[in-house]
Amino acid sequence: MIHPALDAKLDTLELYLTELRELQPSNFDAYERDKMLRRYSERMLHMTIDACLRIGIDVLTAENLRAPENYHDVFIALGEHNILTLPLVHSMTMMVELRNLLVYEYDVLDHMMVYSVLKRRLDDLAEFASAIRAYALDTPYIPSPLFEIQGEE
Repeated sequence: MIHPALDAKLDTLELYLTELRELQPSNFDAYERDKMLRRYSERMLHMTIDACLRIGIDVLTAENLRAPENYHDVFIALGEHNILTLPLVHSMTMMVELRNLLVYEYDVLDHMMVYSVLKRRLDDLAEFASAIRAYALDTPYIPSPLFEIQGEE
C-alpha cells in the first residue's frame, strides 16, 4: 500500500502535468508572442520539477537510502537503487538543469528550449510518477515504450 502523503504528492504532480498539457500552445510563434503564457508555463514547469525532487527525497528518506548530495543526485540515487531506469535518471537530471535555469537564469532563458520541453518532455515527468508509484506499490515498473525511445534521442 502506498503511503498517503506520497500518494498525495504524486496526485499533485499529475495535476501539474495536466495543467501543463492544457496550456500548450499550438505552435512556437503563439508561445513566443504570449508573455503571460510563457511565464505561467515556466512557473508550472518549475513547480512540477520541484514536486519530483520532493517526491524523490521523500522516497530516499523513507527507505533509509543514501542522502543525495544535490538535486541531480536525487535521481542518480533513485537509479542506483533501481527505482528509476537509466534513461529516466538521465531525463530527470536534465529536468534539474531546466529547473536551475528557470530559477536562477530566467533572464536569459531560451524560449524555444522551454517550448520544446512542453511539447516533447512532459511524458518524462509522467514516467517518473509511474516509476515511483510502481515502487511504492511494490509492483514491477514497466517503462512506456515511447518513453524508452524518446530517452535515446
